[in-house]
Amino acid sequence: MTKVTPAGAAALSVLTVLAVVLQESVLARLPLPGGAPNLLVVLVVGVALAAGASAGMAAGFATGLLADLSSAHPVGVLALCFGLVGFLAGLLDADTERGVVRAFAVVAVAAASTYLIYLGLLAVLHRPPAGGLADLPSTVLYDVMLTPFVVPVVAALARRLDPDPRR
Repeated sequence: MTKVTPAGAAALSVLTVLAVVLQESVLARLPLPGGAPNLLVVLVVGVALAAGASAGMAAGFATGLLADLSSAHPVGVLALCFGLVGFLAGLLDADTERGVVRAFAVVAVAAASTYLIYLGLLAVLHRPPAGGLADLPSTVLYDVMLTPFVVPVVAALARRLDPDPRR
């Protein structure tokens, strides 16, 4: 587990804002069959695997809150979903260097969980979702396809900003 320093928090903040902008302006508008890929979930899982449960939860909440502010659903829904998934993924504390298959599995489970929790919360709030369960397989597949591009970058950034080089 990597300790999050002020420089790491600043880098993560910049990375999060860039990911939210990329998600909302490019990925959400791609004419793909089924649902859209969710770069934000993959980013949160990458942070959680690299830095642990607390960092995963904080990154998930912040990322979800930014995404909530740019969407039509109630504010806080994605913050809750991403924060919970970031915390649970961070409990695994996987080594992303040696556990590539594990990272793929964690992203797949996290993407499916986030989507199902999101649909459940919208149902409780009596808000109809834009998609439905039919979009779940394609969304999970797209998120898994983003994994080799996002998780290693986050892990490398976490290693580079780690104040203790012995880890």
